[in-house]
Amino acid sequence: MSKGQTVLITGAGRGIGMAIAEKLAQEGYDLILNYRKDQGKSAANLQRFVAAETRVKVTLAKADIAEPRDISEMMKKLRQEGIERIDHLVLNAAAAPFKPFMEMTRNDWKLLLNTNLIGNTACVQEIVPMMTEGGTICAISSLGSRRVLPNYPLGIAKSALENLVSYLEIELYDRKIRVNGICAGMVNTDMMPFLKELWPEMFERYESKPRRWLVEPEEVANITAFLVSDQSSAIRGATLMADLGMTLEP
Repeated sequence: MSKGQTVLITGAGRGIGMAIAEKLAQEGYDLILNYRKDQGKSAANLQRFVAAETRVKVTLAKADIAEPRDISEMMKKLRQEGIERIDHLVLNAAAAPFKPFMEMTRNDWKLLLNTNLIGNTACVQEIVPMMTEGGTICAISSLGSRRVLPNYPLGIAKSALENLVSYLEIELYDRKIRVNGICAGMVNTDMMPFLKELWPEMFERYESKPRRWLVEPEEVANITAFLVSDQSSAIRGATLMADLGMTLEP
């Protein structure tokens, strides 16, 4: 158990972020759950569920990670609430248009990079000064960083995020903060119906195979809990694959 340690999770209002929050609460971490304004209801429901099932402290923190000013304001409010130390940071928030590269507008690129790269670096710069020795940062990447998927520019930003993991590990080594990532495969979230329409041929091909190919959010959460814990102390600057071997196939 990790009594007294606090984890801030970005994008905790749904999907993988919600599963990570539930798992870390079970492990005894106090939680700061970041969410966008349109995810407020689900974040509040998660807060009530965690509070009912565990004894950990849960704090809600509304901010759009794509807006550095929002991040600064979020951290200011957390300090006003008496939170002076954050032990671990999980970078899970993501947003992107689903369209061909050649149709991407400047606003599309702004959304893509501000959320998935610039926003993540802003979170790190704001939160690392509040972290103690032995802290960790865990970045959640996705299949598109390793495999080209149609109409999925998010993969471009996630590739950059995985490189950020390596650079941050070197940058923060002297602070004794470990930095790692998880490249999750096709995760079984509420996005599945949309993705099935986006990539019908891929879904048809994999659904015809006998082996399991959808990663459950709880599986990503289990790996996150491992990387946050001291049990993974030898792992530094790495992005672990969690794709059920999907990227190994031709």
